[in-house]
Amino acid sequence: MSYTSFAYLVLIAITCLVYYCVPKKTRWVVLLVSGIVFYLSAGPEELLLFLAAMTASYIAAQKIGDCNTQIKALKDDAQLSKEEKKERKNRLGAKKKRYLWLGIGLPLAILLVVKYTNFLIGTLYSLVPALWHGEERSLIRMVVPLGISFYTFQMIAYMMDVYKGKTEPQRNYFRHVLYLSFFPSVVQGPIPRYCQLAPQLYEGHDFSFDNLKNGATLILWGFAKKLILAERLSLFVSTIFDHPSEYEGIIFAVATVAFSIQIYADFSGCMDIASGTARLFGIILAPNFLRPYFSRTMPEFWRRWHASLGSWFRDYVFFPFSISSVSLRVNQWARKHFGEGAGRIVSASLPILVVWILTGIWHGPEWKYVLWGLFHGILIICSTIFSPLLDRIAKQTGMKRDCFSFRLFQMGRTFLLCCVGRVFFRAESVSAAFEILRRMCQTTGLYLLSPNRLFTYGINQKNMCIVAIFLVIWLMISILEEALAAKKEQKDVLTLFSEQNLIFRWAVLYLLLFSVVIFGQYGPGFDVADFIYEKF
Repeated sequence: MSYTSFAYLVLIAITCLVYYCVPKKTRWVVLLVSGIVFYLSAGPEELLLFLAAMTASYIAAQKIGDCNTQIKALKDDAQLSKEEKKERKNRLGAKKKRYLWLGIGLPLAILLVVKYTNFLIGTLYSLVPALWHGEERSLIRMVVPLGISFYTFQMIAYMMDVYKGKTEPQRNYFRHVLYLSFFPSVVQGPIPRYCQLAPQLYEGHDFSFDNLKNGATLILWGFAKKLILAERLSLFVSTIFDHPSEYEGIIFAVATVAFSIQIYADFSGCMDIASGTARLFGIILAPNFLRPYFSRTMPEFWRRWHASLGSWFRDYVFFPFSISSVSLRVNQWARKHFGEGAGRIVSASLPILVVWILTGIWHGPEWKYVLWGLFHGILIICSTIFSPLLDRIAKQTGMKRDCFSFRLFQMGRTFLLCCVGRVFFRAESVSAAFEILRRMCQTTGLYLLSPNRLFTYGINQKNMCIVAIFLVIWLMISILEEALAAKKEQKDVLTLFSEQNLIFRWAVLYLLLFSVVIFGQYGPGFDVADFIYEKF
């Protein structure tokens, strides 16, 4: 059930109607049922794997919570000596760890098996050709549950927070299922923390026309991004990237920029639909995109792009690995052999590389994603290492950096570096990515941008005009959002829009609605592609 399908609109309409008709204390049940219906639409076998992972995390969280309670009770037990308390605390700590591995291990094992088994088999065939014997390589048919990468990370975050005592375990199994299966965010995120989302789900919200209006506006805006912009650009991008041997030179640069805009419109459009759906019920999802193409450095870009995934890796991979025994041993070895400065660089770089290799693997079971992750990891490491040096050079040369022109240069530089990484992300394979990069560096191919040729790559002149107009509108809105954020205004564009004149608001909404209906790519004879991040 795609977020842009008619079936999804029917589901949220029925859910919204029933939600506000039942008593407040049972409204969370309506969300639970809708989540199960949404997930069942993908297939019952996917739901079974989902429930298995959720049940394991539920049982383990209860046991960890019990251990936490017993550890706290030890402090007030006057009958036990200090040594006895320490011994019991160590035993309970070891018990907690075993339950943690159960709660994390089963969901993670399901993810690794269904998503990466064929990747490992294919890699083995490549490394040991004798296993193949020139015959068709036999792979295992796997059912990859919808949104498995997202809800697995959500489970891990929940289990870690319970383990550390930051969150009390949810004792009601069905409420636990609701937190992990909230249908607007289960497929593509954002990856919510329990303390942020769960209280909103369990609380019955009162009906609010503002929530209904703002939610519908966000959904409509998400539809516009996906159906008007992303789907049109995908026609052009696919024409170039799916047939790299037929093109050369600058056309690949144009297609790469187009893909960077396409994936942003596609993913952020999905987030708008998800956030808008949640807003209908009075639930606020954490923002997942903070205008990333205004970023001036690569670290800043990844704090703004897919923010919930970035914060997940920071809290549950980067920080734990930074203080792990492995990281400390590597740090000591580097300091001993290469000096104090090298030790600091290694200790800062190693966790970044680990995070970005895992980020690449998370995106998909293909080597191109691993290289994409390595590319960004190396860029961020270089940024970390050379930023102080560049600051000193700028200070000594008197270069003015706090000005619009330099900020514009930084944004352009960051965007171009991001586009280079997108080649690995979009190409069919690693070899195709390097071939595209090689052809992109050629000075030939300018004739491919002539009007007679440019409008033959899957998108004609009329559709190109629609893309250009929508991009200008989106850019203006983004600039306004960035200005409000810079001034630290306690309002966003949606709030600002709701304060405008009634006639203006309805005129804009009708214009947006008719734009989606008239210019959206959908309907008979046109198969709307799945959201790009659904496959992750």
